[in-house]
Amino acid sequence: MPQPRYLQIVQQLRDRIQNGEYPPNTRIPTENELSVSMGVSRPTVRQALNLLEQEGRLTRVKGSGTYVTEPKIQHESTRFLIGYQEESRERHNHLHTSVLALQKEKPGKLAAKALGLAEGERVTRMVRLRWLEGMYNGCPIVYTTVYVPVRLFPEMEEQNFTDASFYEMLDSRGLTVMRTSQRLDVRMPPAEVAAELKLSPFEPTVYIVSTGYSQNGIAVEYSESYYPASRSSFNIEINRGR
Repeated sequence: MPQPRYLQIVQQLRDRIQNGEYPPNTRIPTENELSVSMGVSRPTVRQALNLLEQEGRLTRVKGSGTYVTEPKIQHESTRFLIGYQEESRERHNHLHTSVLALQKEKPGKLAAKALGLAEGERVTRMVRLRWLEGMYNGCPIVYTTVYVPVRLFPEMEEQNFTDASFYEMLDSRGLTVMRTSQRLDVRMPPAEVAAELKLSPFEPTVYIVSTGYSQNGIAVEYSESYYPASRSSFNIEINRGR
């Protein structure tokens, strides 16, 4: 059975996007131009463009045209215990980090509970903003706040986390994270987070709360991360339990 004509157009346009003929953030030809060059009707082209928009490959800007969207970042943190620095290296991406805060303080209730802290225990709180060179016009891809008990890593406040890997620093101190408990939600970020991520007022984020445990079950780190929904997707692998 022959494939519908609009699906053939969809595949041709996919190929043009994938081979770089239509690069990310560029405007593609108009419906009328595509219908003439491809020898099909405008409704057929419109049907193909609608499907590509649903797939997230195209976005339409009223009064301007139809643009190729930049591919979403495929995050592996929901499948493997790997730091963002290591994940970026594996994908040959140049990661930039800005440390917005790094200080010892009294933890809030959520962090204290997740880390199993005793009354009066303190944490080191680190806030980082991260982006990938050459992607999303320099807009960040994650805003993360991490809390670590001071008793486990007393000199954390003195470290340079702009270039160094947080997980590798934990490893070097015998605090290797072997297991995490994570909760994923979709929510509107606080105003200050949205501003740092350069989000529009109506754009949601993927919010992930995570607690990392050492091999002997000690809670080593608790984190809260905001990923722009328009720039992020997550690989999740689930094995069937008994």
